[in-house]
Amino acid sequence: MIKISKVNKRKAMDFNEDEWQPVNDLHFGKWVKWNTKQFQFKATENGKTIGLIFGKHESGTIYVANIIVAKEKRMQGIGTMLMQKAEEFGRKFGDHRIWLISGEHYSEDGFFKDLGFKKEAVIPDLFFHKNFIIYTKEIKTRKK
Repeated sequence: MIKISKVNKRKAMDFNEDEWQPVNDLHFGKWVKWNTKQFQFKATENGKTIGLIFGKHESGTIYVANIIVAKEKRMQGIGTMLMQKAEEFGRKFGDHRIWLISGEHYSEDGFFKDLGFKKEAVIPDLFFHKNFIIYTKEIKTRKK
């Protein structure tokens, strides 16, 4: 009889490492190591936080989980600076793409497009029965 139950993190990770690598070989044609590193950056003015961005680097990409700027500080380039910091973080790992999910018809649509993000897909009926968009952008390497 098969039983489904909770598992501790160490046992889960051990099983995952043992079983996932052959799947990676099939998918990627070689051994790959998935690596993840979380990030969070803040923008401050006179010691007060006025913006935040957080997400993670994961195996060649940067995922932006959240970006927010204080209401009274919007439209001043702070969000752009935070996104640039996330891209800079990704470049340290050789990341080639940055991506995020945002609500369809959100006012931030133009902000993402102005930064060079492209709409890749619409996910219908996702959070709270609203449509969401996957945006991506290529991370260009800086010339030295």
